[in-house]
Amino acid sequence: MSIPTSRLELALTRLAELGFAMAPRVGNARCFDGTLNCRAGPVRVQLQVSDWDFVDYPVLRLLEHPSFLPDVVPHLSGAGILCYFQEGAVILDRYRPDHALSQCLDRARNELDRLAQSPTYREGEFQAEFDAVWTVGQHPRAVPLLLGDLDSEHSHATCFGLDDGNHRRLLVASRSEDVRRLCAATGWTLSDQHYAHCHLLRSAHAPSLPLHLPTNVSEMFGWLKSWDSKLYAALQARLAQPEYLTAGAALFLLETPVGTFGFQFKLDPIKCMAYRRKPTFYRQFLHRSGTTQPVTRLSVMHIGTDYIHSRNLRHASLRDRRITLIGCGAIGGYVAQGLVKLGAGTGTGRLTLIDSDLLTADNLGRHLLGFESLLRPKADALRAALQRQFPAAQIAAENRCANATKDLDADIVINATGEETVGLMLNDRHQHLTPERRPPLVHVWVLGNGEAVQGLLVDRLKFACFRCLRQTDDARTNRFRVLRDLPETRVRGCHAFRPYAVSAPMAAAALCTDLVIGWLEGDPSPRFRTRLVEGADVQQVKNQDVAPLDTCPACRS
Repeated sequence: MSIPTSRLELALTRLAELGFAMAPRVGNARCFDGTLNCRAGPVRVQLQVSDWDFVDYPVLRLLEHPSFLPDVVPHLSGAGILCYFQEGAVILDRYRPDHALSQCLDRARNELDRLAQSPTYREGEFQAEFDAVWTVGQHPRAVPLLLGDLDSEHSHATCFGLDDGNHRRLLVASRSEDVRRLCAATGWTLSDQHYAHCHLLRSAHAPSLPLHLPTNVSEMFGWLKSWDSKLYAALQARLAQPEYLTAGAALFLLETPVGTFGFQFKLDPIKCMAYRRKPTFYRQFLHRSGTTQPVTRLSVMHIGTDYIHSRNLRHASLRDRRITLIGCGAIGGYVAQGLVKLGAGTGTGRLTLIDSDLLTADNLGRHLLGFESLLRPKADALRAALQRQFPAAQIAAENRCANATKDLDADIVINATGEETVGLMLNDRHQHLTPERRPPLVHVWVLGNGEAVQGLLVDRLKFACFRCLRQTDDARTNRFRVLRDLPETRVRGCHAFRPYAVSAPMAAAALCTDLVIGWLEGDPSPRFRTRLVEGADVQQVKNQDVAPLDTCPACRS
């Protein structure tokens, strides 16, 4: 990244004042060597600046490990890179690089002082950022491992070898069908490498800070025993069972309050054969020669459905829910994607997509799908697209028109057709169901040429049904008028349509998703919502729980 000469001069002058001298470049980074005068003693460092806009912070690398710090230190990688600012925590002034670099160096020195002076701070930061320390806190880095869905309460799973064309990866999961679906979605292939058992252990205690991360079996045993004696005993019990001797390595995953991590060590095939009937003998061998048995640290990336669909939520996901989405057009496509990201189709749940139309060229300008789905049934194409993104989701596609009797048998039903006639048909049947069989029914639609979107959730007779939004006069006047003028309509052959941009169905889908989230949280109020495009010539409508219309022929007949 280039920097104006005047600003570069400011930076170079300030660094010289601080005793930093220019060093050979590292890649495209300008490098400067100098000393941080910490309270416990001087520390030789190198400042590497590759982004003079300071979107990315300058890298600060310690040229030597300080004698006043233990081998394992939070925020300090095995390569000597110090993390001194949390990402995005501080905005550096790109117009004052001299000030920005001084700010970085001051913060780095303060962090080293704090790490040196407070063992309590080191312990707390170690636990708060355990995954980062375990992954890069010591050379070599931990080997990455993918963790899929695990059966609850199981004590073991299978470790699969995967090949993405460039890298070999490890994936731990309970069910091979989940792994096959993942490979079908990603294009990865299963290799022959796998462990018959990956042992799953759990601890109620956060890991204690060791002097250095374990590098061999003996050190691993010692650390586990000092951290959690029950966890250590559980691991030793696994080593008394014959299953772990059937593979080329022993692999353990540890679930703790600060995250899941793992380690593995190779097994001696000759001794495994000799001790297959008495695995405790191999355990004794590990204790005798543990210092000569290296361990490999494993860092875990969660890809299981519970993690993926719940990580960003403050409420329950749609896991285990039966959901019916009617309409897979412009609105329904984006609604379906939102539902799947909320966990629809996971666990024992299922997402059912219903639409009778094909995806034509007319749809492409405002639909989630593109040319890869042209002239395919919308429901089928949408299901295929979603399962490429989320292969574990259980999604059914039914290429047909809505059937009120059949389609209301779900935990929640969404009408995303945008067609009032479909909404009225579903609403009439919905009102005739007994309360215990009546699921929440969400209607969502675009008004006019995209000037506004509206949504209504119908769940209780206390509040308005879909028909209640219109008066019972001959003109069926809208109770909550938004549009001041009739929308523009265009005709192609015998087909009329209202033009609106892709932002309108996306806004409608967002409104629908928020109604579903409100239902998940236990309070969908306000059940009737309107969102307006800024600057549109429309009338304001209050978001509210609408009272039923006394003369409504659907819910008051």
